[in-house]
Amino acid sequence: MEFFGKIFRIDMNHFLSGKTLDTANKLLATLDQLLSVATDKYSAIEEHELRGLCSRVKSARSGFPFVMEEVPCQKVDRLGSVLLGPVFTSQPYPWPMDDNAEPMAPLCQLDTALFPVQMDAVEGLVQVWLSQSGDQQGEALVRVIPSAEADASLLTPVIPYESDIEVLLPDAAEWLRDFHSELKPSKNQFITEAALKLGHASADALEDTDWDEWIRLAEIYGDTYGDDVVMCSQITGFAESRIYCTTTLDQQNAVAKLEKLKKKLLEKSTPEDAAVIALLHDVCSAYEAWRDCCGKDEYPCFLGTFHHIQYAADDRDPPLLCFESIGLREWGDGGNAQVFYSKEKGFSFDWSCS
Repeated sequence: MEFFGKIFRIDMNHFLSGKTLDTANKLLATLDQLLSVATDKYSAIEEHELRGLCSRVKSARSGFPFVMEEVPCQKVDRLGSVLLGPVFTSQPYPWPMDDNAEPMAPLCQLDTALFPVQMDAVEGLVQVWLSQSGDQQGEALVRVIPSAEADASLLTPVIPYESDIEVLLPDAAEWLRDFHSELKPSKNQFITEAALKLGHASADALEDTDWDEWIRLAEIYGDTYGDDVVMCSQITGFAESRIYCTTTLDQQNAVAKLEKLKKKLLEKSTPEDAAVIALLHDVCSAYEAWRDCCGKDEYPCFLGTFHHIQYAADDRDPPLLCFESIGLREWGDGGNAQVFYSKEKGFSFDWSCS
């Protein structure tokens, strides 16, 4: 991991608070009580999965999904927040090269002015770049460009590069092939414009009603413009905060088995089962309350947490950014990636796949 520019200190203690924290603590306490009295008699209580659930709840964290708009690479605001597109470079902060003197691919750039959570002493553009020469772990560079040095008058051109920049995330810099070419419409824009003249609302509407005409227009587009435009993502803000808690299907099923066990014991129980029945009720109720607190896990996100594949969230520094697949691009086979931060170690990047 290589760092360029000034590294700022970030207060990353944005986990849970208020009612959400109380709900999480209640679930953890009731699960701990249940597991402390579980015996072989209650084989439906799957200790391993439930302890895994506890670990996931402990690593749950507030997160903010990116709000993005697709734009052609030539229209991207390079001083703004960008995903898989051209970012800010200048003479003091040039386009970085890897150890083999090959250009790196920008993964993202975030303007801290958009951050939904104020962080101590963070100010500027946070950039993440991926290396071509990295091994399977995919070497990355994280740098922060102070806002005073991110000025339009200092902007240097996007590098001309005809070959693919082959990095861990496939086609991460595919947009480069279009950047130095004349701006052209996307295939969808081209067909939609023609579809409107034919009385259809969009390219999709035309495709649904007149497939042959859609194909004819698609062929005209290819003959006229070549390959379709590779769109970039301009990050325009962040969605509302939600709780990210990446429980597994096995852990969810383990809780469902507790509900079934409770019903079974209520039908035919002994006096010694009374305490366990009460705890089963408390755990199931606390779990439902916790689920109500959690939102849909949407990625990429600012803060948040991630699905455990080869390493667990509670074994790492708090993530600053979490990535799952981006469109059709995946981190290996169904993997994910994160940018971590701690005051002691600064920034780091890692990824894993199944």
